Amino acid sequence: MAIHQQDNAVSPPQNVIIVGGSLSGLMHGIMLHRLGSNVRILERSPTDELASHMAGVCLGTDVQKFLARFDCVREIPLGIASTQMQSIDKHGKPHPFFTVNRLNTSWDALYYRLRANFDMRASGYVPSPPALVPQADESMEAAKERAIYDVGKQVVSIEQLETGQLMVRYKDQTNGGKDGQAVADLVLGADGSKSIVRTTFARPGQAERKCAGYVAWRGTVPEERLSEATRKVFSENTSYLLLKNGDAEGGHIIVYNIPGKDGSTQPGQRLVSLCWYTNVTDSSLDRIMTDADGKRRRTHVPPGKIAFAVWEKQKAYARTAFAPPFLEVVEKITSPFVLLITDYYCPRASFAGGKVLLVGDSATLLRPHLAFSTNQAAYHALLTEKLATGQLTAAEWEYQVTKAAYLHWTRSLWFGQYLQRPLYVSIWSAVLFWAAAALARVRVWAGWLPRQAR
Repeated sequence: MAIHQQDNAVSPPQNVIIVGGSLSGLMHGIMLHRLGSNVRILERSPTDELASHMAGVCLGTDVQKFLARFDCVREIPLGIASTQMQSIDKHGKPHPFFTVNRLNTSWDALYYRLRANFDMRASGYVPSPPALVPQADESMEAAKERAIYDVGKQVVSIEQLETGQLMVRYKDQTNGGKDGQAVADLVLGADGSKSIVRTTFARPGQAERKCAGYVAWRGTVPEERLSEATRKVFSENTSYLLLKNGDAEGGHIIVYNIPGKDGSTQPGQRLVSLCWYTNVTDSSLDRIMTDADGKRRRTHVPPGKIAFAVWEKQKAYARTAFAPPFLEVVEKITSPFVLLITDYYCPRASFAGGKVLLVGDSATLLRPHLAFSTNQAAYHALLTEKLATGQLTAAEWEYQVTKAAYLHWTRSLWFGQYLQRPLYVSIWSAVLFWAAAALARVRVWAGWLPRQAR
């Protein structure tokens, strides 16, 4: 494996703390470690055996660019190609509406792929991770000591010291909640929608998380449990069923293949992933988000916790409205879960003179209809590399991050409203997006906005 060396006169930050150890945190950790930084990821979960998200992930253009440069186990298949978008009529007959080159994987497969590249974490997905990439004249042991994935660390505060460095304070849940602290030259907030980093540095109300008025029911079924006819319909396709009628039952469904056990992409060993969006009223939301133990969840009812009567009501509706292939998948999901769809946009992503950055969902939470959240994380990681090597200033980095985020956020609102609401409702979100897109094109033409920010 070739050793990465930097010719740029600007040295990357020596000590980096990344708050949050999911996909965005790991991408940034891998990149900064390759540059030579000491990287410590503080993950609040008490174990690095993170609970399966049982969810599909689209490997967009920037994710593929990132993996092409930084993935040391490219010989292991990661994604499943989807070659066309299609709708399916009530008789189960597919109707392709355009060709698309889409690469789908699962959150689990990508997470453990990134862990193998960051700190050599072995898993069923990557049983024998390769050695880390050292700097010139660096021992392998020294390279390993620069990549720390630290679990059970609940960050509680971040403050800038007189030296210009950052003090990160946390509760160590692996040690009875004992107070801990660490000093960093750069802190990245990769801790998602509940980001303590964003809460600490952004103004109150600057990125207010709002409910979109609908939820996503999700689940997977092993291909082997489905009929041959249903498997054929969904194979190599991304399939939609539109149920848009403006009431609480309106919405749409999307189904596609993702890797199965230990990341298998072999036909017959894959999973079929379903995501079903339904509009909700306040009263129905309370019912849906109250789990099997009677606990009212805020944004997520995990697998195995949806109340029996709640899921049975969803299946009863599916039997009256779904095409046979979709209905078969719904009937055979054994561990459904549900997410409340929320979103926000933060107009700031750089603080403390560029020494504190918001990345991934911490910066902007997109509605999922664009399948762009993971790509946003990779886009941020590639931009942060330019910042760390002196190719961008902190102001230029923030400009590109926030302008791109605003465009994708407004587009995700438009798509969500179009798919879930009547046309007269969605038209206003379409106007907002196209106005933002037109302004961005003018800025690109004038040389004010880089092309990659569009």
